[in-house]
Amino acid sequence: MRRLICCLTLLVPCVLQPARSSAADAKWIHATTEHFDLYTSESEGDAKAALQHLEAVRAYFLASTHSKDPGGQAVRIVAFHTPADYSKYRPEEVGSAKAYAQVGAVPATIAAVGLKPEIYEQIFREYAQLVMDEYSPSLPYWFRAGLADLYSTLKPADNQIKLGIPPVRDYRSTGVADLDLSMMFGIDHAALLAARNRQGVNFYADNDAKAAVFGAGNAAQTTALAQSQSAMAADFQGGVWMLTHMIMFQPDYRPKFGEFVGTLGTGQPTGAVFNKVYGRSISQVAADLAIYAKMPSFSSANLPFKYEKPAAPKVAALTKEDQERILSDLSRKTK
Repeated sequence: MRRLICCLTLLVPCVLQPARSSAADAKWIHATTEHFDLYTSESEGDAKAALQHLEAVRAYFLASTHSKDPGGQAVRIVAFHTPADYSKYRPEEVGSAKAYAQVGAVPATIAAVGLKPEIYEQIFREYAQLVMDEYSPSLPYWFRAGLADLYSTLKPADNQIKLGIPPVRDYRSTGVADLDLSMMFGIDHAALLAARNRQGVNFYADNDAKAAVFGAGNAAQTTALAQSQSAMAADFQGGVWMLTHMIMFQPDYRPKFGEFVGTLGTGQPTGAVFNKVYGRSISQVAADLAIYAKMPSFSSANLPFKYEKPAAPKVAALTKEDQERILSDLSRKTK
């Protein structure tokens, strides 16, 4: 018994030691390149590797889309070391996403958890979405989101770059075959975030409470609308990637991809554009998509890409004052 008490006595001070796990306590660095401004509690090596990748894929993406950086200036990235720290700043409507962009922030700001290679695509997807929203507003939101997702997985190599690699996430399990394309074509960013917020509503709650969230209507209509919007929120990302990939790579769609984009940019409804360019109705496109989603593998393209490597990222320790300012700014803009 005396030995046990002794062990417990030694253990108590360890248990009572304050944990240094919060974002405010972690050691932060500031790493910069010409087009990105990174604040992170990750290692210097991870910061440099992430910035070098982002600079390379940015160069190809902007050249391909004839666009510029969002806001015409360097993009701020805030990368946390732990999911717990990241979750303190992540808005509820972004769900389980490991990166999100602050809409309307100046400078354009992206927050993420970690800087490992598997996170690169999620950071760059947010960057590409900001670019598409700013420089291609005539394209419907679903297609801008699909292009952002498609370009997020760019993989640079010597004098070439690979386009079309599937994202890290498994999109075959997102229910693509059951997508309501008419609803997907009509959704915008605000509606998507609203639908994601509504996913937490209990479908068996009283009808008055549901009507307050989903809108007026009889019980059956309210429940049906809630379920369809929640399903769309869950499947939207996978659906827009799969459909965009099919239009760009599937042999029946690929030859008219440029014509499709040009016609879509005129503001005509997506369904009408599919019918005009491809002679296919929405239901026919949905049937093609269901078949495409079941393919054992997806095509990709190795494209020529001569890239002049930029100067190595500059890295410096972040002062406590600047660290608090960045986190405070992120918190203020998130709410």
